[in-house]
Amino acid sequence: MAAVRLDHLSCGFTGGTLAVDDVSFELAAGEFFCLLGPSGSGKSTLLRLIGGYLPPNSGRVFIHDRDVTHVPPEKRNAGMVFQNYALFPHLNALDNVAFGLRVKGVAKKEREAKANEMLDWVGLTPDERRRRPAQLSGGQQQRVALARALAFDPSLLMLDEPFANLDRSLRERLREEMGDVQRRAGITAILVTHDRDEALALGDRIAVMNHGKLLQIGTPEQVYREPQSTTVATFLGHRNVLDVAAAKPCGLDRSALLWPEKLRLHRDGHLPAVVRRIVYAGSHRVNTVQLDSGLELEVHTAHDALHQIGERVGLEIPPDAITPIGL
Repeated sequence: MAAVRLDHLSCGFTGGTLAVDDVSFELAAGEFFCLLGPSGSGKSTLLRLIGGYLPPNSGRVFIHDRDVTHVPPEKRNAGMVFQNYALFPHLNALDNVAFGLRVKGVAKKEREAKANEMLDWVGLTPDERRRRPAQLSGGQQQRVALARALAFDPSLLMLDEPFANLDRSLRERLREEMGDVQRRAGITAILVTHDRDEALALGDRIAVMNHGKLLQIGTPEQVYREPQSTTVATFLGHRNVLDVAAAKPCGLDRSALLWPEKLRLHRDGHLPAVVRRIVYAGSHRVNTVQLDSGLELEVHTAHDALHQIGERVGLEIPPDAITPIGL
């Protein structure tokens, strides 16, 4: 039984602009699934369709084989963490977490015990639990929002860019904690993000979206190592993405991804090029070279392989440096 199943889900906005176009996939119970794509790709719209916050134009939504397409959000047994956390400003952290349980009629002693248990899970101190949202840091508010979403034991956890407003170091720490909490709870989770590192770190599987369509679904390694389109490859941060026209100067007859760590620079021979930029990257140097055709490529070299800006070099492309795109 799939934890979540979408059958040909579509949703359009006023003026005929399609936000989500014919999306179908299934999630296994306990899976951490990441919707990855640029702003405006339709990923947040898709999450709201799953949660019942938007009605679809067509298609069906199933949660544990129950058709919830026209069921309101509060009856889908799905927890939602919004980008702005949507905490009640007049309630302290403990009461924010307990609020949903109070609405469901859970007795005060029981709901406070459950709220405290969830706040233990996300690491909020007793003192912090007595504070209102305005007295908490962004990271603490995010923890409260996560605890609130988990408090009523939902069958699905939905996360809409929950780390977007946090600084990088805090974002990295909290995403590790998020993964730990999700695994401990054994809950199915869907994360919307535009951050490929976030998706690669957290996802059991990743779905790459653009212009309302799913471009590719797979494990992080599959999507990263075997992109099915130049759009997917570019969005995942690959620099040496060649369409058919760009591939020809390299002697290739189709779109391809060239792995910069496997390319080689020599003093002469092979494909003539000029070193245009050199960046120190800690474990290696990133050399940007320009072929005589004008095409620029990134080549990673060891620190002892020193080149100079403006130097004429020969670029070697070994067979294992090439991944055809779209096979």
